[in-house]
Amino acid sequence: MLVICLIAIRAASCLVPGALRAGWRRAWVKEVWHYARLLRTHGVKQRYVRARIRHHTMGAIRDAWRLRSTMPGTRRWISAVRKPEFVLGLIALGLAAILIGSRGVAITRAMLAPHYADAGRLVLISEKSVEVGGRHPVPPPLFNFWKAENTTLTGLAGYQWGRHGVAWVTPDFFDVLGAVKPERFLLRRIRDWQPLDSDEPLGVLGRLKPQVTPEAAETNLLDMAARYRHFQAASLEPQVIPLLARIRQPLYMYGTMCGLTIMLMLVAAFVGIRADQRRTGQVRRRYWAYFCAKAVSLPVALALVIFEFSRATSFTFTGEATFVAEPFFVWLVILALGAVVWWNLADQRVRCRACLQTLQYPVRIGSLGAVLFNHAGMELVCCEGHGSLYVPAPSSDYVQRGGWTGLDSMDIDSEPVRR
Repeated sequence: MLVICLIAIRAASCLVPGALRAGWRRAWVKEVWHYARLLRTHGVKQRYVRARIRHHTMGAIRDAWRLRSTMPGTRRWISAVRKPEFVLGLIALGLAAILIGSRGVAITRAMLAPHYADAGRLVLISEKSVEVGGRHPVPPPLFNFWKAENTTLTGLAGYQWGRHGVAWVTPDFFDVLGAVKPERFLLRRIRDWQPLDSDEPLGVLGRLKPQVTPEAAETNLLDMAARYRHFQAASLEPQVIPLLARIRQPLYMYGTMCGLTIMLMLVAAFVGIRADQRRTGQVRRRYWAYFCAKAVSLPVALALVIFEFSRATSFTFTGEATFVAEPFFVWLVILALGAVVWWNLADQRVRCRACLQTLQYPVRIGSLGAVLFNHAGMELVCCEGHGSLYVPAPSSDYVQRGGWTGLDSMDIDSEPVRR
């Protein structure tokens, strides 16, 4: 344990300015050695010795960071981090990384506007499963029977795909699809299209005749399946799903959740603006514009990550979702959106109402509270002298509201804004 702590102290010495580094390292190494020997000679238990050595090591690391933070370059960097431009720049950088890593949000564009001719008439055909939402591929004999006898479809085509971006299709697949070797099909990236030469069950793509609904096509195929079952002694129940509705299901589900989160935070901004007008007669436009920028950009970034980099947009070749834990994933998305809302509110609260820099120098004030012996509250101030914020501690016997108090000449005549 002692050796590990000494290594950590030597590593922390890299933060110390060069002129002070050697002396700082010697002083802290001797301090830890002396303290360890002193405890051991007094017969203190080994567990307590290790705990105190870890405590001194953490103190050395904090001291190294304090010395580093006093350097002009570090102080300028810390000052830049406190500004709202730094946060917005990080969000913009994250959006740019998502844009580049997803090849220009290819999956999102495929859900919004697939490059198929008259895509609204395309349907996926499969066999229903006893499992809820389950689908089975169609046997080739039944596929050929449907293709020859149906009266509601202008064309039927079969397809299969492998794990490495290879797809096998029947000769008329691209005529039915209305596109020649597209980059994606069912949101899956296809790198190589090859002719189908196997007798394994197929995923089936169909194109409806004009004015024919998917329900009418399903009824027609169901009647044909009954005739096929009469001759083949097979139990079949076809299912027809519009292709656009299937590939846009993640867009509707997760896009709605992120959209509701944006609306919730914009409503909170509207309430805050009305409160400003009622209490002070003026609106802090820059303050609330910063809040709205975060309220819109963060859920949008989360939605793009879900669409482009998660399994929420992954399907089998019959159109069945491959993410077996979909309800669990929805729960994770809800938690992520809750974290976005919490961080947005927490970051907004500790910023100056005038310059939007992060408030500094937290000071605990008042007597101990009634919940877990907390202090009555904490006060933070703006380094530019614009004002101070009082944040009360939670209490079980009374509620003491906090608030922002402006100290500059612009706000000195206005009453404190209570939050």
